[in-house]
Amino acid sequence: MLQANGEHTHAALIEMLKTMGVPSHFALVKGDRRLALYRLDNPALISPLRRAVPDGVDLISEGEKVDLSGVDLSEGLAKNVAELSVLAAAHVNQLTTSAPEPAASSNALVPFSLRGQADKFKRLAIEAKPLLGDVCLKGQVTIWYAGPGIGKTLLALSLVVDAVREGRIAAGNVFFVNADDNGSGFATKLQIMDDLGAHTLSPGFRNLRNSVLIALLHKLADDDDARGVLVIVDTIKKFGSLMDKKESSAIAQAFRQVAMRGGSVLGLAHTTKNANADGTARYAGTSDLVDDADAVYTISKLSTSTEEKEKVVEFRRVKARGDSAERAAYAYAGETGVPYDELLASVRLIDPQQIDEFKRVEEQRSDADLITVASACITEGINTKMILAKEIASRTGISGREGGRLIDRYTGDDPLQHRWQFKRGGRGAFIYELLPLLPPGDLAPT
Repeated sequence: MLQANGEHTHAALIEMLKTMGVPSHFALVKGDRRLALYRLDNPALISPLRRAVPDGVDLISEGEKVDLSGVDLSEGLAKNVAELSVLAAAHVNQLTTSAPEPAASSNALVPFSLRGQADKFKRLAIEAKPLLGDVCLKGQVTIWYAGPGIGKTLLALSLVVDAVREGRIAAGNVFFVNADDNGSGFATKLQIMDDLGAHTLSPGFRNLRNSVLIALLHKLADDDDARGVLVIVDTIKKFGSLMDKKESSAIAQAFRQVAMRGGSVLGLAHTTKNANADGTARYAGTSDLVDDADAVYTISKLSTSTEEKEKVVEFRRVKARGDSAERAAYAYAGETGVPYDELLASVRLIDPQQIDEFKRVEEQRSDADLITVASACITEGINTKMILAKEIASRTGISGREGGRLIDRYTGDDPLQHRWQFKRGGRGAFIYELLPLLPPGDLAPT
């Protein structure tokens, strides 16, 4: 590094550098009658310096002119190149990083800035704790998708009753927007909410219109009245088309504003008629609600038999922020003609360890006719896998591939899960034989 006073000229500086053995490229940093000269530790640094040299830094090569006006050199000169400081890559990055522009004092965005409001939003925020079971958390936007007859409204209201009873929410902070019911059903649910002390809203009453709800949710948020409130919207499609991205986005934005102010929103929506490839329910409409929600669930039946005393449904999580359950199952009375209040009282949570057992039993029930045909074939001596699969396909109309999968699905030595087993025959053939049947009561989950 050179720091000096004197009358050295450009030519004298270049000659001095040659004498010192300075390489052909070096950086010259000038300012306030001071001059600092650095060696470059890597020739590759030349390019980034040339691309973005800030004020006060020159990159010079031998023979190039150097403006030394205002800079005096007379003493403190380095005697050789070894005495020069090295300009390393880290320093180059600092030198080539432009200074930031002055902070904006006023522009079109400044009036909307929330700078300085952190404490306010901390007060408004609410911890994401379980509210309606583990499938709807406080301070979040949650969407449940289910087909008709699944019982999504029944489950929502039952879990609301539990939440009030267990002190997770005040009844007066529950607002059930019932927009998808007949007269009798509406009156029954209104009475249940009245008995609980919760609010019921419905388009067409008290001057509430479908088009107004979104504006009301925004006002709830803007007035800072959303904290601790739960809004249940049944169903979302009554307030905008879920097939329209603009309308779906508007609904999602209104829900989000309530949650940002410490409220909770549960929206109920429908699934499509066609399930996913794995048999799970598929949500209907655009992805806007799913994208903007904190948690999304589909609800599907696990038990569909009319002979069952209970219906069992499973929540499967599609999306989550926080610790909402990945899946959950609930059962409720399955007989026809049960009064709604009794249905509500019958809802119970299924032990997670029993969910797979319910699914297994339901799978066996849905495969019952195919199992009967396969068993008959084995009894008749059609008991090698390839021939058995083709015969099942021929008698039932399914494909041979599906027949083979059916055979595999129920092959084993556990009578609770399997219907046949195999042994090795001549030349390695798989010979299937039936397992002893258990009494029907032993097939149902306890």
